[in-house]
Amino acid sequence: MSLLTFLAHQWHSFWRARNANKSLVLQIILGIFYLLIFLEIAGIGILLPYLLEERMPGKDPVLLFSSYIIYYFLTGLLFRFQLQELPSLSIQPYLTQNIKRSSMLRFLNVRSVVHVINILPLFVFIPFSVVVILPAYGTVATVCFLVSMFALVVNNHFLNMYIKRRSISSSWWFFAIIIIIAILKGFDYFKIISFEKTSANLFIGLLHHPWLCIIPLALATVIFLINNNYLRSHLYIEELVSERKLTISKKYSFLDKYGDVGEMIALDLKLIFRNKRPKSLIILSGVILLYGFIFYPKYLQTGNYTVLFLFALFITGLFISNYGQFLFAWQSSHFDGMMSYNINMKQYIKAKFSLFVTVCSLQFLIASFYGFMGWRILPIQLAAFLYSIGVNSFVTIYAATYNYKYLNLSKSASMNFQGIGALQWLQSLLISFGPVGVFYLLNKFVGFWAAIICISALGITGLALNEVIINWLVGQFNIRKHKILEGFRER
Repeated sequence: MSLLTFLAHQWHSFWRARNANKSLVLQIILGIFYLLIFLEIAGIGILLPYLLEERMPGKDPVLLFSSYIIYYFLTGLLFRFQLQELPSLSIQPYLTQNIKRSSMLRFLNVRSVVHVINILPLFVFIPFSVVVILPAYGTVATVCFLVSMFALVVNNHFLNMYIKRRSISSSWWFFAIIIIIAILKGFDYFKIISFEKTSANLFIGLLHHPWLCIIPLALATVIFLINNNYLRSHLYIEELVSERKLTISKKYSFLDKYGDVGEMIALDLKLIFRNKRPKSLIILSGVILLYGFIFYPKYLQTGNYTVLFLFALFITGLFISNYGQFLFAWQSSHFDGMMSYNINMKQYIKAKFSLFVTVCSLQFLIASFYGFMGWRILPIQLAAFLYSIGVNSFVTIYAATYNYKYLNLSKSASMNFQGIGALQWLQSLLISFGPVGVFYLLNKFVGFWAAIICISALGITGLALNEVIINWLVGQFNIRKHKILEGFRER
């Protein structure tokens, strides 16, 4: 089967869908939105040399631009983990047909490359190269530079695809990459290795010796072949889970000693690791831990502790917001069945709260290493952590009792707004900027330590009163239980 035949099937699938008209309107709106973004980014690419000259007068704009290329591709890889999905083609019907696997692989690879994340950087690299590099280094060097940039984009693309595919069978692949990037960034922060100097030397050297573009081309080719070979031997629908994986996920015997709460936590863990959407939220919570390397140094230097507190809330408590807003919706496909059993809702909510505390505690412990950047990060993160588990967790559970929308767990969380309404956006703003506003006022008018102590005290008070608050939340759930059940039945 040819590539054009696969594309034709996708075209017919789109137009014959029941909601084709709504999908078309949505695609047109997204198309206009992306076009505006492309034009704005292209404008940035054209104006970038003048902006660099204004911010850093007397510096070579090509040298400055080249010094941040490695940063771009490293951070770009992190963003791809969350925003870029594996190619979603319904290949199950094709696997039973007499169709060459090479044809299916070709389509999957071609379709995956045509992605907005791969196109966006070209709208910066091309204008900048034409405006700045072409007059200074000539046509050959400019073309080779652009070829190298595109090769690195393709390399990042297929590297992300490979890691995500390997992570389906073993999460250690994902965490290994996170650790490697964290170590590299740590080397850069402590001046063991300078990414800026290394990046500048590499890409300025490429402009002086254009033939070096064969190195990024070779790197992209190798990563493509590795990914292609792995996909060839594992050509299954990405939502399918192997029998071995299901067997492993059933064993959480260490939770047995916690009784009903432990059993419910085990059910949540199974749900998370068996389904794409909740699993991607766990991945996001891991990726967000690295954001401290990006934002903490800048705001430590300026002494902007309010912004540091905002990022500390994200780093130590993002899981509560992302997972907790769908607290009951995660079981929406079988919630009717759950409610027909004699489930103790207090134990159910307590299990969710315990999961919040456990995950956020792990995030806080890992994020404590940021204390090497500056000791003030430690009390800020501690206050953010205590507030997240002692206040935000209960606010999130309360907001979840108003979420009546069914959730499809097989879809990825990236660019997926199913189940998210105005209340969820309002709740996210409240638990983020509410405490930040309090911290800002206290820090400005009373002092840094007053802000830390007051925010921490609010969290500790919530933890101390958790039994009372959980009993109240059970009552709130019972008031809206039938609305929740009715909403989950609408698919």
